[in-house]
Amino acid sequence: LKLTNITAVHVQNFLDEFSKKERTKETIHSILNQIFVCALKHGIIKLNPIDMCFYKKHERKHGRAISKAEEKQLLLAYANTPFQIDFAIALYTGLRPNEYATAIIENDFIKAKNSKRKNGKSEYKRIPISPMLRPYLVNLTELKLHHPATITEKFKKVLPDHTLYDMRTTFQTRCTECGIAEIAIGLFMGNAIGNELKQAYTDVSNEWLIKESEKLFY
Repeated sequence: LKLTNITAVHVQNFLDEFSKKERTKETIHSILNQIFVCALKHGIIKLNPIDMCFYKKHERKHGRAISKAEEKQLLLAYANTPFQIDFAIALYTGLRPNEYATAIIENDFIKAKNSKRKNGKSEYKRIPISPMLRPYLVNLTELKLHHPATITEKFKKVLPDHTLYDMRTTFQTRCTECGIAEIAIGLFMGNAIGNELKQAYTDVSNEWLIKESEKLFY
């Protein structure tokens, strides 16, 4: 169909038939909206047909921290295996599962590509090796983490009621409980930074980040 011939009915039917999943519908809705908004700005169409369409907004579920007892159970279950390193990295760096493949050891830090940057630029985050992670990296100079699907399979055998993403929530929770500064936590997590904070984040030294990470001990 030409853009000028697309009606709200066409779009609504497409959204309803494309997928039954709310999150997928939300994603498609967003992509289509970008196309129609662009067409409006170029004067190709006079009205955005998607403005008359409806879908149930996907309710995103936030991660749920695992308990310290569960944390210990998980690490002990895979003691002296490569999977123990996988879980230690996940627990004590807060990396997203899709960032595991880019993780490397760089001096006193774990460095990984930040997967949540919307400007198209490659950006790396550096999480200091904390007292909680250090024992698992003794004599280790290179990381070879398993694929997230494989890690998830092992994870579910021990903690079936949790998801791999809960490890990220756990890290953030423990950092807060241990009194680590909010700016440091934001940098470790690779969260979005508002314009007013960019300069503050830029000025933070590695020495200060390492000092803050030393608080992660329990």
